[in-house]
Amino acid sequence: MKYYIIAGEASGDLHGSNLMKALFEVDQEAQIRFWGGDLMASVGGTLVKHYKQTAVMGIFDVISKLGPIIRNLQFCKKDIIEYQPDVIILIDYPGFNFKIAKFAKKHSLRVFYYIPPTVWGWKEWRIKSLTKYVDRIFIIFPFEVNYYKKKGIKVFYFGNPLLDSIAGHRCNFESFEEFTKRCNLDQKPIITLLPGSRVSEIKHLLPVFSKLESEFPDYQLIVAGAPSIDEKIYLPYISGTTIKLLFGETYSLLKHSRAAALCSGTASLEAAILDTPQVVCYRAKPISVAIIRPFVKVKYISLVNLIFNQPVVKELIQEDCTVENLADELRKILSEKESIKIRNKYAKLRKILGDASSSRRIAESMLNEIQSLSDENLYYKYYKSPIGMLKLIADEDSLVAIRYIREDTEEKYHEKSNPKGNSILENAARQLEEYFAEKRKVFDIPLKPTGTPFQQKVWKELSNIPYGQVKTYGEIASIVETKDASRAVGNACRLNPLPIVIPCHRVIGANNRLTGFNMGIDKKLFLLTLEKAYESSEVNLFNSNSNFNSNRIDNDN
Repeated sequence: MKYYIIAGEASGDLHGSNLMKALFEVDQEAQIRFWGGDLMASVGGTLVKHYKQTAVMGIFDVISKLGPIIRNLQFCKKDIIEYQPDVIILIDYPGFNFKIAKFAKKHSLRVFYYIPPTVWGWKEWRIKSLTKYVDRIFIIFPFEVNYYKKKGIKVFYFGNPLLDSIAGHRCNFESFEEFTKRCNLDQKPIITLLPGSRVSEIKHLLPVFSKLESEFPDYQLIVAGAPSIDEKIYLPYISGTTIKLLFGETYSLLKHSRAAALCSGTASLEAAILDTPQVVCYRAKPISVAIIRPFVKVKYISLVNLIFNQPVVKELIQEDCTVENLADELRKILSEKESIKIRNKYAKLRKILGDASSSRRIAESMLNEIQSLSDENLYYKYYKSPIGMLKLIADEDSLVAIRYIREDTEEKYHEKSNPKGNSILENAARQLEEYFAEKRKVFDIPLKPTGTPFQQKVWKELSNIPYGQVKTYGEIASIVETKDASRAVGNACRLNPLPIVIPCHRVIGANNRLTGFNMGIDKKLFLLTLEKAYESSEVNLFNSNSNFNSNRIDNDN
């Protein structure tokens, strides 16, 4: 499948990276093009734009950057049309992403919203756009399930992906002493300061946070720098103090802190998962708050409090967020009694959120839903073949696809489906039966291949490889005039997924090496053995000189 993912902020980059890892695991043919950050880029795929070039927050920030926003939207729309993804996955970032969702729907492209905007909190009218322009909604907070259920909207919930990010992090395997030594810190207990991931948040909160130094002389105060923010933004507020700034150490800082003062948002939930007592803060321009306040529908700004629907952690908002109030609240949670009370609540919270495998479950569900949406207006039939369960898919007049159903999901697919058959499917199943019984060498099934002229050319050459014979990638490259035959064959077969009927299994590597294909190299071996391809080859494909390694799966096509 071809995926186009758009994340416009640091938190979206984090969740996007976990989702991409999972998509690459569950979909071995995944091609991903994305807007995001360094974390997503580290996974793979093709980065289109970094969120540092696109992030905006608040009314005035939007107005000041209106020109670049419009240009980014125009570029994104053009890029999507050229890429033609199987699905567009939007991650939060509603101001930009809702416009893309509307555009995608106009062009009949599928849209999944992963971590939709907080319509339950404010701007509830946006729910109309969600239902109108989005095909599937994937949420990450347990309280959202009932909200959408009351609205009669189907959503998918598989737990919170922050658990995936934190579970394998080195902070869980490093002692306080090891951490402080690695980061050149002293041995004083730590209070971590997280003033936000946006410049506007930092400019409003860090002046308050930095004045805490004199209130806690027995602690070292450390600012966790946001990956999207330049060091020079922080320095005016902490220069001349003993407060240190660390980048790329947020989880380790929280893990080894006695307490944290932090900006409302993802950091609140991260601190809870890492067992760090916290005070949640929010400050903004008075005029911005005055505009926003009438539209806010929730009692709390902290995700921890929202999940419990009660005040588990202290919130200091706007005029209440003063140095004096913050210092008092930090002293309270630094006490043993209050710290134990909060951590007991955190333990319950982690049980509510579930285990650390939500990203994979989300990816599996997305892949299933893409296929379900693709099949809505098609006919399909399950055929139990010697190599496993095959799902035959057709439209009114041609065979569209043959999908191999993995053994671990075979029963689930078969039981939940209500197959819709037609004469083309019955004919295809009959011809496949004859093929596996060695009574048929050529398929006579109506097909309707799609793709560019070049892909059509590759597809035609694959179709022309006779039963019982093979061609190398080098031979295909020479015929279609390309240097990268492996990629050409792979793209042609992905675009028209008709294995066996279109014999991409008859393409082998140099020196008669068997490379993999989308069903698995063992299935390719079975098909070539069935066709006795080695009997007509100059070199026996399966002898000791064939360089065949049964453990190698390249998935070239």
